[in-house]
Amino acid sequence: MTSPDSEFASVRPRVALITGASAGLGAAMARALDHKGWHVIAASRSAGSDPDRAFVGTQIEPLTMDVTMESSIRGGLARLSERGLMLDLLINNAGINVTGVVEEISKEQGRAIMDTNFYGAVDMIRAVLPCMRERRRGTILTIGSLAALVAPPGEAYYAAGKHALEGFLESLQYEAISFGVRICLAEPGFVRTDFARRAANIPATCVDYDNIRAALKQRWIAAIDAGMPVHDMADRIVNWAVNGRGFRKRFGLDALWAPIAKQLLPEAVFFWIARRKFGIGEEPL
Repeated sequence: MTSPDSEFASVRPRVALITGASAGLGAAMARALDHKGWHVIAASRSAGSDPDRAFVGTQIEPLTMDVTMESSIRGGLARLSERGLMLDLLINNAGINVTGVVEEISKEQGRAIMDTNFYGAVDMIRAVLPCMRERRRGTILTIGSLAALVAPPGEAYYAAGKHALEGFLESLQYEAISFGVRICLAEPGFVRTDFARRAANIPATCVDYDNIRAALKQRWIAAIDAGMPVHDMADRIVNWAVNGRGFRKRFGLDALWAPIAKQLLPEAVFFWIARRKFGIGEEPL
């Protein structure tokens, strides 16, 4: 398999496109690749509104793209192709979330999470893979989550989308490897960003969930605030994507130990620990 760091890279600047790159982990990965000398395309829905704030002092190029609209994906990639910019690396990072109980999350909100987090990544891959296959080189990295390994309370749709990505990408990597295209999946734990604070608030419609609702929001913000600094996480993921090997890699101590604990502990004990951690009950199942 040809690596993005092969001799071909010396002919022209390597080109990477990152979705969801206006802030948080996406913006940090864009800066990490820029520091390595890559030509970085930072795609997001808000790229055209304030493109300079996140990437001041860099050569990072913003691109307006909505991964939930196939026409936006195709149009953005066509504009890059017209300029002779062929992708060596795609990072599927775009994602949204709301923290709340299933009964209070609307069908529209749930489907929006799946459309962005799962189908948005799938549609990006379907748009980029043919060119990489024809050129017999390229890397497609998707940002998964610890939530795909340990589904937490209050994150049912988010966990479902990340679980779906695990299966989709594991199957896809068998198909792509013969053509020199590396499919890889990063599984980060908690990352210190404002992702939880920026999430939409869910209207309270059922008083039975009042205590659970308050506990979930508080505990999620605390867990994210205690997560790995975003620039450290970005550097580790980018270094693995560019120089590493393999299909799947976990990042952060929580992403390493939580799945092990889930595997080794009796199920009822693990669920009890998770409920206590998120403050939604202390009685064992």
